Amino acid sequence: MTSTTTPPGPTIRWVTAAAQRQALDGLADLIEKHYVFPSVADVCADGLRRRPVRSSGLSSSALARELTAQLRTHDRHFAVTWGAPSSLIRSVPQRDADSDSAMSLRAVGGIGILAVSRFDDAMSADAAALADDCLTGLEHCDAAIVDVRGNPGGWPSMTEHLLSAFLGPDAVHVLTFTRRGEPARVVRTRPRRPAGRLADIPLVALVDERTASAAESLTYTLQSTGRAVIVGRRTAGAANPVESFADRSGFHVLIPTGAPVDPRTGTNWDQNGITPDVVVGDADHPLARALAEARRLLR
Repeated sequence: MTSTTTPPGPTIRWVTAAAQRQALDGLADLIEKHYVFPSVADVCADGLRRRPVRSSGLSSSALARELTAQLRTHDRHFAVTWGAPSSLIRSVPQRDADSDSAMSLRAVGGIGILAVSRFDDAMSADAAALADDCLTGLEHCDAAIVDVRGNPGGWPSMTEHLLSAFLGPDAVHVLTFTRRGEPARVVRTRPRRPAGRLADIPLVALVDERTASAAESLTYTLQSTGRAVIVGRRTAGAANPVESFADRSGFHVLIPTGAPVDPRTGTNWDQNGITPDVVVGDADHPLARALAEARRLLR
């Protein structure tokens, strides 16, 4: 039997008042230089520079947590860590790892339920094949539910892949991606040929407070185009992709360096999340409400 061990993380250190000031100034400089929206970057940086230091000091992990909370009042994708992050730190709860499959399809009374637990890269042949198998299965259903509850996001390519099936035979402007100091990039669907029934099938998207990032992008576009009825609870509100930057103090900060903008609304879902068309209360069963809404669309 082989055993595995988790590599140790960076050693926690005590951060003196002087070291706190150095870290705050360094992180402020990085945000000022790299955050996607310059005016907001100025506000974030000013808040860090004005932040009082603790004369008695505090641990590096505690300071990282406090700074993360402070920055996330401006953008849910900010994160501060002590030492290099071992992986991309998400600003929303992770999905329950109860299945290796990113996508599955089942039917209830002629209504297909496409459950998507994460968005794998649609440029991968395996991921695209799984998505296409599920979409083909949906074409035999009378209505469809796309269930992205608990989905933390993933690859935008899968968002575009799924939207291309649901938005019809013509290319649709999904979003404009802006990045500081670079030309804006327009993202459009690549319609399936032939388009199939999915362009017209009654459609419901089921969301909750753990639906985030690329999963929110899918839902937001379905709502802004009027293509689907959104059922569930307000989503996480995490829109802007991040890059990691190191400060010489030893802290790292994940900074949103780009932002998707919906051409129909002129904004995105960051901070506010997506408000469902049909809000599910605590006493309601979300999937039952989604099924009821799908049946209503069939009348």
